Amino acid sequence: MTNRQPERVDFTIIHDYTETPGECYPGEEVVAIIVVIRGRRFWIPWSPGHLIFVDFLARHRWIAQDASRIAAQMQLDQFVLQHASNAPGAQVRAARTSRTAVRKKIERIRGVLQQVFDDEGLDLKASDIIRSEETSTRSVRYRLYAKVTWVHWPLPQSEDVASGLPVAEIPGPILYPAKVIPFRAGM
Repeated sequence: MTNRQPERVDFTIIHDYTETPGECYPGEEVVAIIVVIRGRRFWIPWSPGHLIFVDFLARHRWIAQDASRIAAQMQLDQFVLQHASNAPGAQVRAARTSRTAVRKKIERIRGVLQQVFDDEGLDLKASDIIRSEETSTRSVRYRLYAKVTWVHWPLPQSEDVASGLPVAEIPGPILYPAKVIPFRAGM
């Protein structure tokens, strides 16, 4: 019997309203997350609150955290608290969360991700990407198991080519909740 290691996927998290090109600071907005699987790109139709939540998990992916800690840390995290405050006419709406809400968000985020995998015929499990790790006291900790890259929108021309990400080719409005469309180079 072999122990199959889950496939690691790549997440490209796109921020907008950056003040310092190439660096992430509070005030930026998470506008989209692209999942790259076996060279194919998929836009994941997560809500703005889920985008902020996944971005938070990505920034803290090196250590699993329980729901209480995630909720507490999100209430202190300046990126979360000032999300999109750099946007013209912005009215900052902090993504508040609780221990119970964290569990529900994990469930919903996994559900959308699993739907993408199923629709595209990919033999992947969302629970292998957003993992639940049981502790010695049977409490559950969560962590994101993915390679993560952050890019800032709009990309300068030279960065656009270097990133390989067809940012200008994202179909439809960012928040359009239609069927997920695979991104292919040369589209």
